[in-house]
Amino acid sequence: MKPLLRLTSENFSPYGYVGQVGEGLVKTIRNGGAILTKSPVSFEHDEAAPDHALEFYQVKPEGASLTAVQAERHPHSSQMFIPMSVEKYLVVVWPDHPETGCTPEAFVAGPQDVVIYRPGVWHHGIVALGREGTFASTMWKTRGGTDAEFLQLPSPQIIDLTGYGDVA
Repeated sequence: MKPLLRLTSENFSPYGYVGQVGEGLVKTIRNGGAILTKSPVSFEHDEAAPDHALEFYQVKPEGASLTAVQAERHPHSSQMFIPMSVEKYLVVVWPDHPETGCTPEAFVAGPQDVVIYRPGVWHHGIVALGREGTFASTMWKTRGGTDAEFLQLPSPQIIDLTGYGDVA
């Protein structure tokens, strides 16, 4: 397993986008009472997914390791996770189809990081670190139930979480 990485826009770019305050066009509005960041991130979807959905996840924290046994992807839409109440969380993605034997990459994100997976990116479900986390999630949905594909991994992938607090 590769070491845990701090989530940044640059190192996550093959898999999607990271939205943060101050990344994009920033301007002061309401007579100086608010600062607006217009994020440059993309929220892709195709015509097969016309319905926008908002969902909420309450996620219990993992212990010293994560045993990933399943991957998922959304072929028709980006999927966005907005942290609502979490200290840190883990984002796990596969650079290729998991059945090729590729090693997943794991990123540690903070409460300021909005994660957007590109359509078709294989990933693990969102993982809270340290304490329970609450997330809002949004994506475009199909009307035929083909929004998500799930894959049982050929063998479990164990991700060591003991040093996540040390990730810069």
